[in-house]
Amino acid sequence: MNNRLEIIQQLVRTRKVGSQEELAAMLAEKGVQTTQATLSRDLRKLQITKQHDAAGGYYYVLPGQGPHSRAGESVVSVDFSGQMGIVKTLPGCANMIGALVDAHWHPALMGTIAGDDTLLLVLRENASVESLMTFLESFLVGIGTKLTNPTH
Repeated sequence: MNNRLEIIQQLVRTRKVGSQEELAAMLAEKGVQTTQATLSRDLRKLQITKQHDAAGGYYYVLPGQGPHSRAGESVVSVDFSGQMGIVKTLPGCANMIGALVDAHWHPALMGTIAGDDTLLLVLRENASVESLMTFLESFLVGIGTKLTNPTH
């Protein structure tokens, strides 16, 4: 298994991989056969996320690789009501943003749920939205400007 994970990391680091199907084909070229379910678990274990590219597509990146500081550009809007926040993203980006939020962790945040273009943030009781937004801005540059109700 470790060899498969190392090969996945090498492929994602050196080539533009846009889908699990492409990655599975690249692995097969290297003599590594895998199922989609195993590949999906491997990607999660390696904390590999999808990054939006300028051409409107997506590609996989390793943690710390790629322009994660530009991930905030994928956020369209942020709105809070009580202890829940909704982050609207470009299509297909909510999972990436959710993975970044989960990877950074903040004590005010109970958890996230991501769809295609919507991320639900569930805050702990009495958590400060302002504190959470400052935290998010530290790795999702520009997200603070997307807050629809900044006086929350």
